[in-house]
Amino acid sequence: MIRFWFDLVVIILGFGACALLFWRIPLLPHGGKPSQIWLSVIIPARNEEKTLPLLLQDLRAQDIVPPEIIVVNDASEDDTESVARKFGARVLNIHGKPEGWVGKCWACQTGAKAATGTSLLFLDADVRLTPDGLGRIMAEHEAHGVVSVQPYHATKRRYEQAALLFNLVQVGANGSALPRQIDLGMFGPVIALSREDYFAISGHERVKSAVVEDQALAEQLRQANIPFRTYIGDSGVSFRMYPAGFRLLWQGFSKNLATAAVKTPAWLFLLVVLFIASITSVPLNLTESLIKGAPFVWLYASLYVVWVAVLLFLSARIGKFRPLAVLLYPLPLLVFFAVFVYSFAIRLFRGTVKWKGRAIELDQ
Repeated sequence: MIRFWFDLVVIILGFGACALLFWRIPLLPHGGKPSQIWLSVIIPARNEEKTLPLLLQDLRAQDIVPPEIIVVNDASEDDTESVARKFGARVLNIHGKPEGWVGKCWACQTGAKAATGTSLLFLDADVRLTPDGLGRIMAEHEAHGVVSVQPYHATKRRYEQAALLFNLVQVGANGSALPRQIDLGMFGPVIALSREDYFAISGHERVKSAVVEDQALAEQLRQANIPFRTYIGDSGVSFRMYPAGFRLLWQGFSKNLATAAVKTPAWLFLLVVLFIASITSVPLNLTESLIKGAPFVWLYASLYVVWVAVLLFLSARIGKFRPLAVLLYPLPLLVFFAVFVYSFAIRLFRGTVKWKGRAIELDQ
């Protein structure tokens, strides 16, 4: 009985942690239109010949067409450069990087230095925008200064359902949806800020070696007393996170997970642990009860149904995840645990992870 009551307390605390972590998911507002802003869109791109055309098409179709689009071709080994030129973007080719720089940070810094706009918008090449998407982002930028958006995760293939828990934990562990939003970091796929604010913190130079550069940039802004806001996108600002296959999904989350975890405040980390412990404990206890014929099957079955309902509600706000994937959420949970363990292992024993053909040294 001691174990039963211990597990029940953990499960209940997990529900409470979930309520706090996802109290108010800050969705990107609709309807805003900025006044005239001289905007430079900067797209760091490495081997993005498949995703880049979609984003460039979207930028052409915006209600507010940006006057300058810069694609920084980061030593791509495919047709990224020719695709960018085909759509009329200004292309900057970089074939190497100074010692100590991570590729994306150097690409962003290079693009920002070449940009002519008074406002800068950094977009990952896999971001998609509906015609009003850019206007919504820039309206928030004009109203609030530095703005970052985590795009809505538009999944298509079955393996992408494995990202369910990663997406939720990313939002929760950032403090973005707490009752009092704290925003530990920004979201790298979409960052809008003034040129003045960007170079006030020396751009990406001070975070040049950061793997999780969005979190590092946020810390630089905080130290400079420059406020920022984060939002979660909808279908108007979306992406397919790792469309090239499960291997890329594994590598992508591996390079970020352990680094972000060790930089999360203890109290917030505890909330995340309680949330994960609760959604783990329920299916484990339900399975054990079914196998052993224990008397609390109905209780754990009811709790499982409640967790599925909660996860359906939350997942619909951050991405397009199939109801079956949520119903069988222990499977994405297993992937989450496997990547988490692997990420810590490579941090402890190897210190580097492969990403887009490069060995990247993990943040310490």
